[in-house]
Amino acid sequence: MPVSGIRARAPGKLFLSGEYAVLQGAPAIACAIGRHVEASFLSGDTTEDAEATRWRQAARGLLLRYGLDPAPAGRPLEIDSRALYSAGGIKFGFGSSAAVAVAVSGLLLAAQDRLARSADRLRIADELHRALQGPGGSGVDVAASLHGGVIAVEGDRVESLRWPEGLHCEVIFTGRDADTAHAIGRFHEALRGGERAAVKELCVAADAVRRAWNRGADRVLAAVQEYAAVWRKLDRSAGLGVFSREHLRLESLARAADCVYKPSGSGGGDCGLAFSTDRGKLDALRGSAREAGFPPLAVDLGVEGLRVRRQSGRA
Repeated sequence: MPVSGIRARAPGKLFLSGEYAVLQGAPAIACAIGRHVEASFLSGDTTEDAEATRWRQAARGLLLRYGLDPAPAGRPLEIDSRALYSAGGIKFGFGSSAAVAVAVSGLLLAAQDRLARSADRLRIADELHRALQGPGGSGVDVAASLHGGVIAVEGDRVESLRWPEGLHCEVIFTGRDADTAHAIGRFHEALRGGERAAVKELCVAADAVRRAWNRGADRVLAAVQEYAAVWRKLDRSAGLGVFSREHLRLESLARAADCVYKPSGSGGGDCGLAFSTDRGKLDALRGSAREAGFPPLAVDLGVEGLRVRRQSGRA
């Protein structure tokens, strides 16, 4: 099958709620964002970089395991994930590795003579991500990149949601990236160290956000505020490092603007999210955050998921 004209495009993601709690079976809510990874087959004498080779070789083994044709993984790839990094090369925390896994697996599956089942597409992308990034993650970022939109993930169940009417969100960058693998390790240490009651409380708060999601913006805002408070309490008692100096400063600025603030993802660095039902309050927060050295990021929320195109323009 000719493959030179195939291109795959996968969005990054943001956690809206359920961080850490999802590792204990509680629901998480995430959304795909308008920053993308693109993957395509190289042609001519262009040299494949080492990172693309690593992803491609890992994907080849997965194709064989699923009884699919490994030949497409024999062709060199080009992977462009720059949109998920700052100009200085710092990760924003948009799930860049998950988006790469979704884009690469989507590209290689599109080059097959037969289509993979929908469930297999998610499994292959998730297994590819875990093969190169470690087994400790929840898989929410892979599901968000593949499915797109706003999703709730609870165990193996992925459910599409609508963005609550009247709820506004601002994405703000802390200026440094987070070490997700290390953060997850600290979380499991906290579980072994006697923080199970606090983690259970976090799971209850995550479930409350999920139940509030379809009940109006005010209910969501209150539930997110409670979730952030419970998360911060766990962070203080367990020393997770989620609410770093940067996040605490942004939380203070959000409080002054009468907005609800929480880190997104593993915390420490990456991005934070501010929520309000009043767009003007978020506009004020955007200005104060910029003055304090924390750049707001213009990103569309709830965009479509993996998109594979051919030169003919057919998806």
